[in-house]
Amino acid sequence: MSRLLLEVTKLQPQDIAVLHDLDITVVTPDTVTAADISEIEISYGWSTEIGKKILADPTSKLRWVQTMSAGVDYMPLAELADRQVMLTNASGLKSVPIAQSVISYILHFARGLNVYQTQTHWQEFTDQYTISELPTVIFGTGNIGRQIAHYLKALGGRVYGVNTSGHPVDGFDDVVAIDNLGALPDDIAVVVDVLPGTDTTVNFFNAERFATLGDLYLFINVGRGTTVNQADLIAALQAGTIRQAALDVTLPEPLPDDSPLWQQPNLLLTQHTTWAEHSSAGRAGNLFPLFMKNLPSYLANEPLSVNVVDLTRGY
Repeated sequence: MSRLLLEVTKLQPQDIAVLHDLDITVVTPDTVTAADISEIEISYGWSTEIGKKILADPTSKLRWVQTMSAGVDYMPLAELADRQVMLTNASGLKSVPIAQSVISYILHFARGLNVYQTQTHWQEFTDQYTISELPTVIFGTGNIGRQIAHYLKALGGRVYGVNTSGHPVDGFDDVVAIDNLGALPDDIAVVVDVLPGTDTTVNFFNAERFATLGDLYLFINVGRGTTVNQADLIAALQAGTIRQAALDVTLPEPLPDDSPLWQQPNLLLTQHTTWAEHSSAGRAGNLFPLFMKNLPSYLANEPLSVNVVDLTRGY
């Protein structure tokens, strides 16, 4: 009997052909019928509207959801856990463009481009830095954090990581536990936030945390907007304890035109687009090959092994 897959995130014709050969029928939000709701086994991407109907159906056959994003803070994790639905994310899919964006942020400020782009007359600006002069700590040592560290090390940087337990991770000079930040060197200049959006990371970066980290040259957030207390960040920027900041993610999104974040001259905002790349356009570019790494295991009724989300932790 054919299995049913809900195509929320767009599949290419050749992808659908591959699924058809595996006896998987594809329906879309536009073609799905009431009778299909209980029969859907796999959701490729997530529709809040259809998802609610699926989870409300006691006879639902839903077993696996593949998200198009690395973060899953928008997913009904508790309900999926109750229904024993497996969840896989797109972690690592956009590590390269995101990491390159982070390097771009650092160089933008370190090499004085933020100053030169606004000048209208000749005035030399030499208060510049190289990567090796800006010790960096990355909060989050997963795919994105490791890719950022790789680029920084290639440029001569000193890079530290922060994760839940402090377990060592290749590519970092040292890694400390998130509850032991006092173990970080005193000369940290750049902080990169790659934390997921969970209950435990809400407002993680607040006035108290900024005080613990000391004066910073640059604060970067490519994780989730919920992880930063934006009012405290603005206060630190205005006080000069954080010299500059770059945010790709904010709360809310889209950011209202009257948000005070727009008014900070030492803040760069990039509107949640660090994932973008030309060759694999769209947030879900290259998602299908990642999905296919798990599909044989799923069809064989074996545990999934790639990018499986812990529904309790939320990442």
